[in-house]
This record gives sequence, structure tokens and C-alpha cells, in this order.
Amino acid sequence: MSVKKHQYAATASTVYFSYFMMGIGMSLLAQFKPQFASLWHSSISGVLSVVSAVGIGGIVSILITGPISDHFGRRASAVIGHLLWAIYYIGLLYAPNFAVAYIIGILGGIANSFLNASNFPALMEIFPESASVAGLMSKFAINIGQFCLPLAILLGTALGSGYRTVFMLAGILYIVMALILAFSPYPDQVTGPKKQEKAKHDFNLGVWSLVLMGFTSTAAFLLWINTYQELAKSYGIANPSSLQSVYAIGASIAVLFNSFIIKKGVKEIDILIWYPLLSAAGLLLAYFINAPQILYLTSLALGFFAASGLYQLGQSVLGQMYPDMKATVQSWGGFFSAFANFAIIQLAASITARTGAAAPRLILLLNVANMLVGTALAFVVKRVDQKKQGKAD
Repeated sequence: MSVKKHQYAATASTVYFSYFMMGIGMSLLAQFKPQFASLWHSSISGVLSVVSAVGIGGIVSILITGPISDHFGRRASAVIGHLLWAIYYIGLLYAPNFAVAYIIGILGGIANSFLNASNFPALMEIFPESASVAGLMSKFAINIGQFCLPLAILLGTALGSGYRTVFMLAGILYIVMALILAFSPYPDQVTGPKKQEKAKHDFNLGVWSLVLMGFTSTAAFLLWINTYQELAKSYGIANPSSLQSVYAIGASIAVLFNSFIIKKGVKEIDILIWYPLLSAAGLLLAYFINAPQILYLTSLALGFFAASGLYQLGQSVLGQMYPDMKATVQSWGGFFSAFANFAIIQLAASITARTGAAAPRLILLLNVANMLVGTALAFVVKRVDQKKQGKAD
């Protein structure tokens, strides 16, 4: 996979760095729940609600940002998205209360929608002959960011101001990325279909199952990275953030492994069937065996099977099915991904508020159920595809 004539090297590099920052940011707020709860005069469940507000922002904007990207181009969406993320990171530091923080969380979700509508289609257009692998590499960049999260926390501590330094630096980096992409070249994109051509698209049960997997594949890792901290403490792990590095290692190895086996001919849909099932097995292991060592094994399994690019694979398949409206159709999957960001984390917050110390283990079971639904949806996609190929033969 190479950037044609290196003319898009700066663009691709910045987009991948954007995904790296996404990896750091996915659970950054969760690492400082007590500090932000105090800052906003709120509680742990209140901070989780702000995390879920990112999902609300995505829900209200994702179906709009996809068509905007297809119509006005990837550059405009990228610049807007990066600037909004800068407002998110810096704004949370100066939010005087929970209500303001919640609104800023919604802005973070809108930022995420603009970047999803820009970054992923742009990579598919920069690397048209290896779109699935390009998508998986975005997940690899996210995983590296998650691996470096503990280092970011240590950096903030070393500089003497903890989370404030980390969040301020993140905001500044997003401003820099917005400036770079504002002046970087983007490849030509396929224009959207004319109105009379839209009826030719086949939106069958398999397609909608693939779209719904935007929810299950996102909820799978969001539940883990935002709630494992309390579970780890209850199992006797003094430094829960160490699980994050194990998780990220597993995810990074899996992304490279998946890229390899896809090039060798393994179907994306087979990965989408088996990986959620194996993730559920790892979670059940942690549920039934209360031991610190088991949590490290579970974290490795969740990284490898749940955070190995399942969402990106689904989005790549959607984009390849509808090349003339890839940002728009990917926004459908993105909508359910954003809904997962809101609904599943809000549900976790509710479970935490209602059940207290029992919540971490109950959330494990919630994630098991989510994984099993994801497997069922992927199986539907495969059966519909098999029937379609049978008719073609």
C-alpha cells in the first residue's frame, strides 16, 4: 500500500495521525473520572454521561455530515471536524459545571461525525486498490494511540499539572492538524449518483444488518475501555491503566494479522462473524473467574477480537458496495456507531448508578449480549450474500 507519487503523503499521514489522536481520546476522559467529577461538581456517573454525550452529538449530525462530505469535499469536513475537537478538549477544562460539559461533549460527537465523513472516505480514495487494508490501518493508528494513552497520562503527571496538560496539548494538536489539512491535496472523489440512479442501489437485509453492526462493533470496545477501570480495582489491580496497554497490543497485532489474512483471501464477513463470538468468550472468562491475571487475558482477547477493526471492515465493505456515495452510506453505519456511543455508555452509567459495586460485572454480561447480537447480524450478511451469489450463478 503506497501513496501515489507521494502527492498525498502529507494528507494520508495527517489523517492517520488524526486516528492516532482518536485512539488516545477514546478513553482519555474515563481515565480522569474523579478529577472531572470534582471539576464539574458532578459524580462518576455524571462523567460517564458526558462521555455518552459524544454519542448524542454523533446521532444528531452523522446523517448530515456524510452528504456534506460527498457534496462539498473531504477537506472542508476535515477542517471543521478537527477544529471542533480542539474546542472539545480545551472546553472541557473550562466547563464550570456538568451542564456545560455535557454540551461540549455533544460538540465532540459532531466533530467525530465530520471526521468520520472525511477521513475514512479519503483513505479509500487515496488507496483505491486496497481500501479494506487502508481502513484497517486507520484502526492500527487508533490502537497505537490507545497503547500510548498511559504515556500521555505520565507526561501530564511529569509536567506537574496532570490531566490539564494532556487535554490542552490535545486541543492544540487538533488545531495544527486542521491547518495542515486545509492546505494539503486531496484526490478526486466519485460524485454522488443522480436522483434517477438511486433506485438502482440494492438496499437488502444484508446491507441493513451491516449498517446495524456499526452499533455492535462500536459498543464492543467502548464498554470495555470506559468501564474496565472499576472492574480492575475490584479484582485487585492497583494500576488499571496497565490493562489499556495489553488491550492495545492485542488490537494492534490483530489489525496487522487481519490485513495479512485479507490479502490472502479471507473474507471480511468471516472475521465479522467469529471475532465477536470469541470476544464474548473472553468476557465470560472474566465474569466467572475473579482473578487479576484473568483480566489481563481478557483485555488481550478484547483487544485482539473486539478492537481489531470490525467497525472499519464493515465500513470498508459498505464503501466498496456504493462507491458513488461512500461517505453517505458509511454515515448510516456511523449513525448506529454514534448511537452506541450514547446508548451503551448511558446504559453503563445507569447500571453504575443503580447497582454500585456490582455494576462492573453486570456490564461484562451486557457486553457479552452485545457481542452475540453482532455475530448474528454478521451471519445474516453472509447468508444474504450467499443467496445473492447463488442467484447470480
